[in-house]
Amino acid sequence: MQRRRPPADDTPAAPAAPTRALPPTDTLVPPPTRPAGVQLRARRSPKLIALGVLAVVVGGLGFAFLYTSGTDARQVVAVAKAVARGETITDEHLTVVEVPERFAVDTLPASRDGDLVGRTALTDLPAGAFPLASHVGDDPLPDGMARVGLRLTHGQLPVSPMPAGTQVTLVPVVDGADDAAQPASSPVPATVAVAPLLLDDGTTFVLDVHVARDASSLVAQWSARGELAVVTVGEG
Repeated sequence: MQRRRPPADDTPAAPAAPTRALPPTDTLVPPPTRPAGVQLRARRSPKLIALGVLAVVVGGLGFAFLYTSGTDARQVVAVAKAVARGETITDEHLTVVEVPERFAVDTLPASRDGDLVGRTALTDLPAGAFPLASHVGDDPLPDGMARVGLRLTHGQLPVSPMPAGTQVTLVPVVDGADDAAQPASSPVPATVAVAPLLLDDGTTFVLDVHVARDASSLVAQWSARGELAVVTVGEG
């Protein structure tokens, strides 16, 4: 049995796509090159430029302010240790500090601290305050009055503060055994001139009071014998 051959395909073949001839490599023109000295210019944002200028200006102003604040300063007198009204001001009460030139508080130049030392405080001066010449004076003794210094211990004066100007009564205190031997004495009204000060022993207080001149000797004797108690009284 003979094999039959497949019929021949009579469909015409598609024409081949035309090919584009490439130019020879030795004829290609290279792209132009930029000279070495020529740089491309970057585009600048006006907003960024403005922000940079503003930052420089603000920084300069801040530096100028800090520099001015640090250099334009002056030395003034300040209170290092609190001073009670009626107390005599000493060097230990004062110190010198620096403040800005445009400090908004009235101050006394450091060169005038002598205007305060040795004077009597006419008002309470807390630590850190800036004292002025108007805060001190001579505190003249009232006519017909005398100033007496008292030395007392715990139990002879109130625990509550007694600033200068406090009205008190000085009461004589006599032991029971000596009560009949000494004549009775009347209490003496007085005014605190210098607030009580606790001494280093921790038990003794000293203070100054103003009393009538004719009673000053008696009050001094009471204090020397420890036969005195201070009682605060209200005004009026």
